[in-house]
Amino acid sequence: MTFILDDSNALPNGNGITETETETVFNPNQIEIASSYVELPPAGAPINVASVQAGKPTDPFAPIEKLRLQNKDGMESMAFNVRVKRDEGRFYEAGIVKAGYLLIENRKLNEVCEEIRSQSGMEWEHVKCFYNGDVYRNVYKTTDFSFTLEVGEIVHVIMSEINSYNSSQKCGLRIEFMVLECKNGMTSPKYGHSYTFRHSMQNVNWIAEIQAGLRALTGIMAKDKLQRFGMACNKLNKPLDIVELASMRKNAIAKLPTQRFGATVDRYFEQSGSTMWDFMQAGTYTLWHKDKMTIADFNNNGQFVDGLLDYAAEVALTQ
Repeated sequence: MTFILDDSNALPNGNGITETETETVFNPNQIEIASSYVELPPAGAPINVASVQAGKPTDPFAPIEKLRLQNKDGMESMAFNVRVKRDEGRFYEAGIVKAGYLLIENRKLNEVCEEIRSQSGMEWEHVKCFYNGDVYRNVYKTTDFSFTLEVGEIVHVIMSEINSYNSSQKCGLRIEFMVLECKNGMTSPKYGHSYTFRHSMQNVNWIAEIQAGLRALTGIMAKDKLQRFGMACNKLNKPLDIVELASMRKNAIAKLPTQRFGATVDRYFEQSGSTMWDFMQAGTYTLWHKDKMTIADFNNNGQFVDGLLDYAAEVALTQ
């Protein structure tokens, strides 16, 4: 499930992430969100696991501002720049956007998602926070929704708060999956669900969004998504030999970088793997448990997971 702000007013930068899930659309119209710089009090930001380049901010809850650009002669531009405060008097420019782009602070998103979690009646535990100065992902897990696979492993639900200050990623929350024992996160665009709402420069009805998020989170939808994902994972409970591995690499996960594929194969053999599910576990382990992560690790995780599940489903059809 994804709870998302529409980025249609952002200037194109070639970094957009395509989503394949079915989207539910909601039209809010009340509570105002300020677009100008707001100084907020310190608030225990979670530990950042991102690999951050020099000069970029590391605090995911650092103040932000949106300012109109000007030419040298004083003529105002139609575009605005988004700046993140690094330290006193210094800023990092995260992106250039149009006037109608609604900038949402990571901290504000975190507050809204925390309200959803607290009202869900479910127990949540923080997993990790990723923020590279531009893109934000903050992950929580719960064992209230779980599915036991044929191999005996248990898959449960995780919630990721997602946002960006450079229009490369939509803003909202995602409901995805994690294996309980090894805590391997599994980001699956195909088996997730998108919940979106339209927005304008003036208004976002967070109260209505919280209520709608709760209905989706605690209702049949989340359980159904988890069950469908678990049933797809059960098709990975099949032997994997070198010939099948080569076919899988060529036809299912060709876009996985060579370094990540090599690390996955090493992990697979180190753990005495023998099935497609073991290979799935090896891959998600290498992509999820890095000390310093990049946004590519999350994207590769989604392509890897859905690629293997699609491959296993095709194999099952031919047997």
